[in-house]
Amino acid sequence: MKEQLKEDINRIKKLMLVEQDEQPTLFSTGTPINLNSTEFTKKFKEKVYFILKDLYKSNWDDDKSRGPGVLGGGVVGVYTVYDLLNKKGLTDYDPEGGDWSILNYFDTNPKVRSYIVKLYEKETGNIMNNTEVLDDFISWMSKNRYKIFKSGNILDDLIDINTQSLYNGELNERKAYDYITILLKNLPNWVLKGRSVPGSKTDREGVDFIMVNKTNNKEAKFQVKPFNDYQKLPNGHHKIKSYNITGLDKKPVDYFIFASDSQDDIYIFKNTQGKYVILDKDTVQFEEPPVKFKK
Repeated sequence: MKEQLKEDINRIKKLMLVEQDEQPTLFSTGTPINLNSTEFTKKFKEKVYFILKDLYKSNWDDDKSRGPGVLGGGVVGVYTVYDLLNKKGLTDYDPEGGDWSILNYFDTNPKVRSYIVKLYEKETGNIMNNTEVLDDFISWMSKNRYKIFKSGNILDDLIDINTQSLYNGELNERKAYDYITILLKNLPNWVLKGRSVPGSKTDREGVDFIMVNKTNNKEAKFQVKPFNDYQKLPNGHHKIKSYNITGLDKKPVDYFIFASDSQDDIYIFKNTQGKYVILDKDTVQFEEPPVKFKK
């Protein structure tokens, strides 16, 4: 019926001398959404999770300490993060947990989402801007699961996109880790635990590394986010430009470190609830000043 509707629309457009590439979406009555909305990302994540679980039955690990939320589990033993990042020169990981597949990151990577949505829009002529299109997109993704997620050029592209995203993030994390290592010269009672390979439980929760007090075993947990720009505002607040920081306030960490491999400046802010606000998906504003660690 949809195909017939498309044909009818195209026939009417020809009569009206409307160009084919100006074709409007077939669905326009749903509630408006965007690719970063909770409604879209929730449905996308759930569908990708169950598609992967179906396609990779023989490589599925049901360990609920890994993988997303209450569902848990994920693909292991194929397209592993450990191997892919090793090939890019990051060889300093503990191999524990190194069987975790990069496919498990497809559900949260915004560039992967964008790639798949653009593929859908190109193939169907629909524009992802409302809930009715979302329902059709989810159905389309399920029907094309083998082409997208199992093998071929599309899967290769998605793996490359996600590997590069992880690689860039890992360089940022390594820079932040090295920076804290230097600061520990002024904090003799504190030591850093080693970095875990992406895919570990703590990594999935948003904890990039942990600092431990040797005298009382107190821990300080850190999350690293990209750093683009810093501005001290006239009211004394501090504005940071980062990338994809939605949900920052839900991370179980004590400190946020904004660092990028391509920039010299590094800023650390304490995760004090109610003392910062996320202005948009790439901008956060803190009331408290950057942290200066002292003895």
